[in-house]
Amino acid sequence: MKGISDHLLSNLNPAQRCSVIFSALCREDFTEANRLADTAPTAIYTAGDFYNPFTRAMLTAALARGDIEQATAQVWANRCFWATRLHSEGIDDPSLDVFWSAATESRDRARSLWSAFAEAVTDAGMEPGEVMASMGGLSKLAQESVDASAGAEPCPDAVALYAAMLSP
Repeated sequence: MKGISDHLLSNLNPAQRCSVIFSALCREDFTEANRLADTAPTAIYTAGDFYNPFTRAMLTAALARGDIEQATAQVWANRCFWATRLHSEGIDDPSLDVFWSAATESRDRARSLWSAFAEAVTDAGMEPGEVMASMGGLSKLAQESVDASAGAEPCPDAVALYAAMLSP
């Protein structure tokens, strides 16, 4: 896009602009990406005062939901492997402890992620269960895991990430 005038760049629609900015970023051409962003038309928009915090909360809930669901899936995958090994190899199978430990770690991770989400959302002045429910909630398996999360230590990295996403 180098050599194209700023006037022509201002005629790109938002989807086209996103596409060419991503292309520039993939090429690690940060100067061009900034130029593309800087030539975007600007306007003044009117929105309800809740719009930005609402959007940030929904995006944070979506990320937390994905994190928690992934950890829950790992719990059940390891439990299934554990049951399969128990059924095929019997109680003396040495891999049983490995699968059970992995399931326990994943369950603890899901609980820790929920605690991190709950802490960040509560600090932002919202109720975590309501925010998550507005996104469609967690799966039944994930919800059962986090319901038992009272007292789970929140993951510090997740708290920092979720809090940063919620901050204005």
